[in-house]
Amino acid sequence: MSKWAAGIVSVACTLLLVACAGLDSMYSEQIADGDYWNTSFSLAQRIDVASLVDADSGRPSALSGFISAVAAQGDDLYFIDTGSAMLVHVSLAAMSARTLASLPGANSSGLYASTDGSVYVADSYNRQILRLDPMLGELDRFALGHVLGNPADLTLIESDRSLLVLDALDGRIAVLNVLGGLQQLIEPQFFDPATVSSATAIDAGTGEIFLLDRGVDAIAGIGHDGYSTGSYGGDDLQRVTAFAVDACRRLFVADAHDGSLYIGVADMSLPGRRVELPALAGTETADLWIDESFLYVATRASGIFVFAVDPVCAF
Repeated sequence: MSKWAAGIVSVACTLLLVACAGLDSMYSEQIADGDYWNTSFSLAQRIDVASLVDADSGRPSALSGFISAVAAQGDDLYFIDTGSAMLVHVSLAAMSARTLASLPGANSSGLYASTDGSVYVADSYNRQILRLDPMLGELDRFALGHVLGNPADLTLIESDRSLLVLDALDGRIAVLNVLGGLQQLIEPQFFDPATVSSATAIDAGTGEIFLLDRGVDAIAGIGHDGYSTGSYGGDDLQRVTAFAVDACRRLFVADAHDGSLYIGVADMSLPGRRVELPALAGTETADLWIDESFLYVATRASGIFVFAVDPVCAF
């Protein structure tokens, strides 16, 4: 970073003391060294879903290749195949696939792979959440029909095992404990009713919740009290389709801009930037998943792209 640029950052941080305090505690080195603004990607792997081999029979899997959601932990990759209405587990080491669950009307983006090895999926058709193990199968089933009309997406706060489930009908968020018990019902409170009109995806950070709104093409941040903390949108985003937040509090957004992603700051105090990814040109992104080192981009019908992220997010 040049001395001139460093001076600009210093002035900005002086004017935004509260926001910068949070940035310093989470990724001060990235900001100081300019790494945050220089986040880059290199294609590590492309997974052709339709050509995967069935782990049990050794034959080609009967998958459509049309994907609505993706998640991963280590060598375990999971996705929802909408054409076959199945939740699929892929061993990246063996490049073989196995069906974990059948999902009637599987158009949900509700999928989360936990660090404890379990997988959560939103069964919107039956208004319930399934918790599964890749080896043992179904572990739990949390019924939500009495709470949410259309559980469309979910995320897990790993620190306290709180499960956040988004209702696509009215934007309410059910907070469940590890046993599926209802702990809280968050109702977003926006000063501008147009801020969120059609929330379809959710993610969470430290004390923050993020909603993807396809109605107004924005990513909105809210606190656990339901009140707005900021948003990205306007001229920067067009027809938003997916987003993800990593532990460094970088926000990755996919929209209609062909062959690129938008990267912002989780507290939305600083402007974002657009990064070109030529490998994604001509594809339509359905979902994003980020871990410490890799970004998984699930496309509607062109497979799953795995990008190595630099700098990596490790604390």
